Amino acid sequence: MNINTQSVLKAAGIGAGINAIIGIISGASSLLGVEAVTILVGLLACCGGILVPLLTGALYGYFTPGKETLGEGAAGGAISGMVAGLIYGLVSGVITAVVSLVQGVSFDVLLANTGGTILGACCGALIFGSILGAIGGAVWTAVQGNK
Repeated sequence: MNINTQSVLKAAGIGAGINAIIGIISGASSLLGVEAVTILVGLLACCGGILVPLLTGALYGYFTPGKETLGEGAAGGAISGMVAGLIYGLVSGVITAVVSLVQGVSFDVLLANTGGTILGACCGALIFGSILGAIGGAVWTAVQGNK
C-alpha cells in the first residue's frame, strides 16, 4: 500500500484549520452566553463533525498525484480525517481550559472539563474521523477512477 505523505499533510492541514476555527468559535460562544449563537455554533460543530472529515478524505484524493487504488484512497483519507479530528480535540481542550479560567471555576472543575473535552473529541476523531475520512477518500478515488 502506497500512501502519499505530502497529500496527507496538505489535506489534514486544511481539515485541521477548519476544525480549529470551529473549536475556537464554539469555545468562545460560551463566554457570550447568547442562546442564538450557541445554537448556530452547535449546528456548525455538528455539520463540521461530519462534513470536515469527509472533505479531508476527499482532499487527500485530490492532492494525490496519479492513479491510486480504492484502498489507498481510503487509507490516506482515514489518516487525514483522524489527524484533523485530533487537532480539533486539542484546540477544543485548550479553549475549554481558557474559558474555564475566565469564568473562575475551581481547578478540579477545570481539569475535568478540559480532560473530558480532549478525551471525547480525540476518541471521536479516532473513530468517526477515520471512518468518514476513509469514505471521503474512497469516494474521491472511485469518482476519479471513472474519468
